[in-house]
Amino acid sequence: MKKHILTAIVILISMLFTYAAIFKAMDYQLFLSDMSKSPLLVKYDKNLLAPVVLGTEFLIVLLLNFPATRKTGFFLSFFIMAIFSLYLSTLFFFFTNIPCSCGGILGKMPYPVHIVFNICFTLLSATGVLLTRKPEYAPRVIH
Repeated sequence: MKKHILTAIVILISMLFTYAAIFKAMDYQLFLSDMSKSPLLVKYDKNLLAPVVLGTEFLIVLLLNFPATRKTGFFLSFFIMAIFSLYLSTLFFFFTNIPCSCGGILGKMPYPVHIVFNICFTLLSATGVLLTRKPEYAPRVIH
């Protein structure tokens, strides 16, 4: 059962990051433009930040799809989703009319829906981390 749950989580998170990265890459200029409108990213070079975001999204997908790197993928996914949920929440509660740079249907979600959506995927990532944990040390019984 645990294996099936992990497989479902890997598929869902992989689909999310693949979808988001492809849409951003397909309209890269819009992605850059939307990032430039964010008051929280004023200090950062968008020409450096944008490829890092895309690369990280594709890296997460790659890490999740190999058993040896899956736990790292879940940790990275958790971290990115938590940071982005905090980022969206800050934009929603403290600023107005800031476009989301997610692309596709994700960018068209109202902020409250998008925040809840991200929190759900953050929890999925955390579940993946917990399910890939190695069992705690158990003393060996010698017969």
